[in-house]
Amino acid sequence: MNSLVSRSTAPSELVLEAVPPELQQGERGIETVLEKIDGLHREVGLDAVNIPEIREESSKSSKGERRKPFEPRVEPRVLAYRIQEQLDLPCIINRVVVHLEHEQQLDWFRETREEYGVRRLVLVGGERSDQRYPGPSVPEATTLLRERLHAPDMQVGNICIPSRPGEAERMLRKMDAGADFFTTQVIFHAEEVTSLLDAIGERAGRENAPTILVSLAPVRSERNIRFLHWLGVNLSNELEEWLTAEPESVTERSLTHIRDLWSEIADHAAETNAPFPISANLAPIGRIPTSTTVSLARALRDRHIQAPHALGRMLP
Repeated sequence: MNSLVSRSTAPSELVLEAVPPELQQGERGIETVLEKIDGLHREVGLDAVNIPEIREESSKSSKGERRKPFEPRVEPRVLAYRIQEQLDLPCIINRVVVHLEHEQQLDWFRETREEYGVRRLVLVGGERSDQRYPGPSVPEATTLLRERLHAPDMQVGNICIPSRPGEAERMLRKMDAGADFFTTQVIFHAEEVTSLLDAIGERAGRENAPTILVSLAPVRSERNIRFLHWLGVNLSNELEEWLTAEPESVTERSLTHIRDLWSEIADHAAETNAPFPISANLAPIGRIPTSTTVSLARALRDRHIQAPHALGRMLP
C-alpha cells in the first residue's frame, strides 16, 4: 500500500510540533529549540511549526506514566515570535481559553496578533468537563474571536479526538462557531480518522469541509508509549505488543506503522473523493532523535498517491 503526498487546490502542510522549553532554561533553551527546528527545516522543508501550551494536568489513563515532574514552560507566543522572526516559518500556537474571562481573553487574542504576529490559533478547553472555569468554552472563544476581533486574516483551529463518541457532531458545532481547521490528538489507528472523515463529510458538505491536521508521533521505547498513554492517546494492546516485541526495533516498527496508517487514510480519502485538506503534524513527543523525525517526514514525502481534494503539498 502506498503512502501519500498528493495535490489539492486547498493548502495542506507538513507541520512540526515543537514543545516550548522550560522557563528555567532561559535563552539557552529557546536557542536550542530554534536550532532543532532550523535543522529539520533544512532537511525536509517545513510549512509551519505548531506550538502546544503545556500546563500541569493529571494522567488520562491508568496505563499512563510520567517520570519527569511538570515544569513551567516558555509561553507559546513568545517562542512563535522568535521562530517567525529568525527562521521565517509561520507558527500555529495552542491556547487554553478557559482561564481568562471573556474580555481578558479577547485582549489576549488581539495582543497575540498585533504584537507577536501570530495568525493561526488552536483553541483548547479545560482539562475537566465537570469543572467550572472563569473563561469561555472553546466554541464561545471561537465566536468571540470571530465576532469581536475583526481579523479576517486569523485562522482558528480546534482540537478533535477522533476516537471520542459524537466527535463529528462536536466538530460541526465548532465549525458553526467559526472554526476552520482541526488538529487531531495523536493517532495510531487509521480507522479513527477515516470514520470521522465519513461522518463529517455526510454532514458538512464539500464547501464547508475543514482542514484536518493529523498528529503523528513516532515512538522509541515502552517508556515512551507509557507517556503517550498518560496524555490520553488511544493505542490498542495489540499494537503496543507488536511495537515493543523487539525492544531494539521499536522506532523502526513505529515508523512502518505510521507510514501504513497514513497510506490507509490517504487511500480512503482518494476512494471516497473526500473534500478535506489533510495535513501532517509531526509530534516527536519525548526524547525522539531528530533523525527519526526526518525519516518520518521523508517517508511521507517520497511515497505518492493521487487523491483529488484529499491532500496537498506536504514537502517541497
